[in-house]
Amino acid sequence: MMQAGQFAQARPLLEQFLRAHPGVGRAHWLLGGALLNTGDSIGAERAVRSAIGLEPGNPSSLALLGEILGAQGRLPEAEASLRQALALEPRHVPATTNLARVLLAQHRASDACQLIEDFIRTVGQAPALLVLRAQALLALADHARAIPAFQQAVAAAPADANARLGLAVAFADSGQHVAAEETARNMLGDGLDGAESRFVLARALLGQQRFEEAESEFRNAIRLRPDYLEAHVNLAETLWMRTGDARTVVSEINASLRVVPALTTLHILKAKLLEASGDPEAALAELDAALARAGDDPALHIAAAQTAVKCDAARALMHAERAWKRNPENPLTLGTYGNALLAAGRADQAEALAARLLVVNPDDGLAIALQATAWRMLGDPRYRALYDYGRFVKPAMIDTPAGWADLPAYLDDLARGLLKLHALHTHPIGQSLRHGTQADLVLEHAADPAIRAFAQAIDGPIRRYMEALGKGDDPLRRRNTGHYKLSGIWSVRLRPHGYHFNHYHPEGWLSSACYIQIPQTLGTHGGEGWLQFGEPAYPTTPPLPAEYFVRPAPGLLVLFPSWFWHGTVPFSGAPGESRLTIAFDVVPA
Repeated sequence: MMQAGQFAQARPLLEQFLRAHPGVGRAHWLLGGALLNTGDSIGAERAVRSAIGLEPGNPSSLALLGEILGAQGRLPEAEASLRQALALEPRHVPATTNLARVLLAQHRASDACQLIEDFIRTVGQAPALLVLRAQALLALADHARAIPAFQQAVAAAPADANARLGLAVAFADSGQHVAAEETARNMLGDGLDGAESRFVLARALLGQQRFEEAESEFRNAIRLRPDYLEAHVNLAETLWMRTGDARTVVSEINASLRVVPALTTLHILKAKLLEASGDPEAALAELDAALARAGDDPALHIAAAQTAVKCDAARALMHAERAWKRNPENPLTLGTYGNALLAAGRADQAEALAARLLVVNPDDGLAIALQATAWRMLGDPRYRALYDYGRFVKPAMIDTPAGWADLPAYLDDLARGLLKLHALHTHPIGQSLRHGTQADLVLEHAADPAIRAFAQAIDGPIRRYMEALGKGDDPLRRRNTGHYKLSGIWSVRLRPHGYHFNHYHPEGWLSSACYIQIPQTLGTHGGEGWLQFGEPAYPTTPPLPAEYFVRPAPGLLVLFPSWFWHGTVPFSGAPGESRLTIAFDVVPA
């Protein structure tokens, strides 16, 4: 009965048996499985702990307990129980499978991948483990290994929807949008018409600049799952970038909110859109209204603090403090609170908060930027060691890739290829640019040879930067392994009056700006369109103006620590002119 999946029918029979025979450990274990599969995880835990009490060395009971604890979100306890099961029986497939799931849920994809590969090498393959290995590689953004891993999983279990969906996602994430579309459409043709398959199809169409078709598929995903947040976000952002019409997109979000009014993140999305369209007061009004309906929601307070910090320090601090009181250990809450403290002139408190974050993660870019800004406001000499522009900001020309006679010829071809990708009307929601467009790049799968060759053009400058940087105890040099990988790469085209507001990249190690085309006015109007460093995104007390500037030039690559505040001075420019760049983050490998 249990093997046939008839858990509801098995439950009363097992309970009846145990009333007569309470000392049978296996019966308690079976009841735990039945209870878990009928939604009673508390009862399941109680039953399995009884089984373990009767048979302490039974790996299957320990494995099931780990599965139950994982379902309850008690991940460290689940990991401990599953590892205990595997210590008793290293070949235990359910324990290995559930441990891999627990590791992935803790964002430990590398550990999950190693666990599965060791099991496959020493014990053998299992279809569920093949899927989990591929998912771990995808979480590591190792697309070159994830795609064949998913293909192997599909070959082992052709009817496994997770394996086929994962393959489509891996193709989309790696920029192979035609292959992603084909995989998603094959799923639909085989009757696997779920919200997730529609969503990945929409992403594949978006990557091919088939915007109206993509919008239609995002709507299909929402129709199948009204609370599908990622589909709502992608639909709203696509509409906004296509049209620049905030009113139309707000109407779309309002229609969604009438269906799922409790989806807090949609209120936040609407507020971010209003802010991106230049109306921060309307954004704050939306968040205030959502708070009035939802109560003291930390996510809404964080969003309100992040918007208010640029225009109303007292309001930002009020919202940040409320979020902090509700969720005092969350790093995003702490970082938002720290920025609000700086905006309010309370640098000493911000410094103490940054120190707490750095104890947890010494490489936390948000905490490093927070600490540095506090030190500058306090006049602490340690600031200059962190923000050593002469040592850490390095402009250098990119190399001419093989196949081009000289750098100007390469830049001309690169500009033509990039401009074809800038088919939208305006900037993304929640990004730093204003009055321009952004296009994500995947160099190895780019159709244009000049874009593919960009990896070769920047490899030499990045390696020379790391070599000159050397080793040290500071947050930048201590992570210098001499090896690197790119972590996100994109192109930006700014129109006249365009700019990047000041920001930093908390997930990066090195960040960059590479200039492909620049308007003529950048050479005649002092400072226009230049890269600036040191000024926060929000007013501070005392004010902290920009301290360092780099003048753009075609082919110039500027590398700098990701936690440096940086932005772009707006430029006037003639109609039709644009400032075309590529930016990327580098992390140690």
